[in-house]
Amino acid sequence: MKRIIPCVIITLAMILAGSFLPLVGFLGLMLCPLPLCILGSLEGRKSMSIAELMIEATLFLAVSPSMAAYFLVACAPLSAMMFVLSQESFKSIKKYTGGESVIIIAGASIFFKTILLAAFWFFTGKNILFPDVVQMEAAMSQLYGDRPELSATLAQVLAVFPHLLPSLLVIYAGVEAYLNCSLCVAVSKKFFPSLKNIPPELPEFKLWKFPASLLMVSVAALILGWAVDVDTWFTGTMFIMNLQIVVNLLMFIQGLSVAFWIMDGFKLKRGTKILVCLVLTVPFFWPWVIVVGMTETAINLRGRIKFKGE
Repeated sequence: MKRIIPCVIITLAMILAGSFLPLVGFLGLMLCPLPLCILGSLEGRKSMSIAELMIEATLFLAVSPSMAAYFLVACAPLSAMMFVLSQESFKSIKKYTGGESVIIIAGASIFFKTILLAAFWFFTGKNILFPDVVQMEAAMSQLYGDRPELSATLAQVLAVFPHLLPSLLVIYAGVEAYLNCSLCVAVSKKFFPSLKNIPPELPEFKLWKFPASLLMVSVAALILGWAVDVDTWFTGTMFIMNLQIVVNLLMFIQGLSVAFWIMDGFKLKRGTKILVCLVLTVPFFWPWVIVVGMTETAINLRGRIKFKGE
């Protein structure tokens, strides 16, 4: 029990921080599967299950049934999947790479969170991820009543925003899976170096490579975006927009990976790399980074460029 109680306290603190400190605690809510996975790797499935039951009971009795439902549906299954993927006995049966593990966990996250969203919508008629539209319009009217053009623009953005839920959910699940898996590996190596039951490691960021099929999807989304008119097919337009957001983000990540590989090839210092990365995240450079990512995916730039001394 000496490790179960601290795990329960840490996980509860992360979940509650996500509820009551939205700007700061959002990351805590995203990382709440992490302590449970580490506990399971250290002490086994039984200890992890006891901790999950204690957390579920505490949330249901002391916080709210909705938070208990979130933990049960959106958090506990992910920690269980991370635990399974980290086991040496499982790796001997089916060995996944770090990238495959992240994709599996992200897919599970999307599946379980979709169930949670559907359940909340069924019982309350509201989307728990977005604010009440009427309340937001009233707030904008008070804030920007003297600037009707700005209020109208914000109202249009607010009207479209809920339709972007699929892409936002995919992005959230991908970031959640990546952070939990990579931090589980880092924490285990740092504090429990003899532990073998850890998730598969991802390659260095400079070596990340997305499949060529993603480039085909990206090009198809671009062509469809030109061809489809929002006034004649709103649903199709929203689908294409969600698709473009996801694939463009992945191509952007691929482009950043190439940039890191080039900077490493020139043996730039860490501070310079961070500075360049910050510059590339400025919106003006986004299209160029995406083009680099698409080019890398198409013709394998890193296989064609050679640095001095190689």
